[in-house]
Amino acid sequence: MSATLHDFAQHATPSRQALRKVLHAAPAHPAWSPRPIPHDVIEQLHALLALGPSLVDASPTRVLFIASDGGKRRLSPYLGDAVREEALAAPACALIGYDVDFAEQLVEFLPRAAAGRSCLENPEVVHEMASRNGMLQGAYLIVAARALGLEVSVLFEFDVTGASFEFFRGQRVRANFLCALGYPAD
Repeated sequence: MSATLHDFAQHATPSRQALRKVLHAAPAHPAWSPRPIPHDVIEQLHALLALGPSLVDASPTRVLFIASDGGKRRLSPYLGDAVREEALAAPACALIGYDVDFAEQLVEFLPRAAAGRSCLENPEVVHEMASRNGMLQGAYLIVAARALGLEVSVLFEFDVTGASFEFFRGQRVRANFLCALGYPAD
């Protein structure tokens, strides 16, 4: 079942408890429950992150959920020593990246104004817009995960270039950051 904006509009006034759950400070190194994250929860998580506003309503964000043992073995060489154990113990990791070619499709959705088109012809502007949207939508992923009862640990100590090549090979997608996801241990 996919989440829609209408589903969440019915509960427009969140309680203090709900806000605390979503916006709380995460533990530095959470203890993970061995409980796997069901596929439908991953689908809900993806649907929720897509609902958040972004720059010019662009969505260059690409998220790869890594939950299999094989996927984690592939990820392991790109993890820093300080985060390797935590990432590998988590039921899943989300590699959040951005499509550097997203502007090719975006041009048709922008107004025909010269200013809108010219900014998308500047590679520096396009890269900056893609990177910012990737970070912004990655933050929505964190909030959505917490709203769904998951804990999230942002893992910045990883080889961005190596992970981009390993997991997004042949695509024009660059990794931005990595999150460990799972249910908190009781």
